[in-house]
Amino acid sequence: MNLKTTLFAALAVLLCACSCASDGPSPLKVSLDGRLHADRPFDHSHHELDKLLAAYVSREGVRYADLAGESGKLDSYLAGVQAVSPEELASWTRPQRFAFWINAYNAHILKLIIENYPLDSIRDLGGISVFGQVWDMELIPMEAHNPDGGGAALSFNDLEHKILRPDFEDARVHAAINCASESCPPLSNEAFVADRLEEQLDGAMTAFIVDSKRNHLRSESGELELSRIFDWFKGDFIRDEGSVREYVLRFAGDAGAPWILEAGTSYLDYSWALNDLSK
Repeated sequence: MNLKTTLFAALAVLLCACSCASDGPSPLKVSLDGRLHADRPFDHSHHELDKLLAAYVSREGVRYADLAGESGKLDSYLAGVQAVSPEELASWTRPQRFAFWINAYNAHILKLIIENYPLDSIRDLGGISVFGQVWDMELIPMEAHNPDGGGAALSFNDLEHKILRPDFEDARVHAAINCASESCPPLSNEAFVADRLEEQLDGAMTAFIVDSKRNHLRSESGELELSRIFDWFKGDFIRDEGSVREYVLRFAGDAGAPWILEAGTSYLDYSWALNDLSK
């Protein structure tokens, strides 16, 4: 093989590697250097995120196209999140850590969507089959916090199933984190904060349960038609309240009544369409 042929072969291999690596979303690194935040205390008011949520989020969804125009502000918030060390995190109170990881999940989801916008569903970002679903992709560059060690970036499943659910054991988290989909509990239009966390989590779960788009509490027929979330994570709700019905009754507010404890229960189809208000 002559030199010219060798060079062409090498170039073909390189182009193939680049093409394969480009399938699916890239790691969600931010444009600001996280070290800029390392020498200042973390802002537990989550002020930067709070302002973005207030401006672009409602119970009906997210104005992703408009939020994309503010990507620098979201990057600034995420740079601060990604700069937090495990040692710093360990020094915080439980409510501070819980609020931090909820907001980290939601903010990284927003980053993922606006980096790949427009799209019809977050599940369209699964990439080629070797990488699996988008939830399993190592997109979040917070390697030092990986519960499994090994220096790998985190996935959304890591945040949910290896940090949020086992570390805090609170089923209200399922109404607090948002998967950018129509059937998901609505994204809050404010950041979660430690000094109001109990109130915010209670409010999020109550709003989710009584939302007639996501759960049907049919007192006239004595039937509960619930979000698939209550099926997928049934064990979490049973752990916290004894049964799914008892959990629903606890948070149903004025819509709650003892009939719920005897109700027939079924689960609704789940829409993964993007919760987009920009269209």
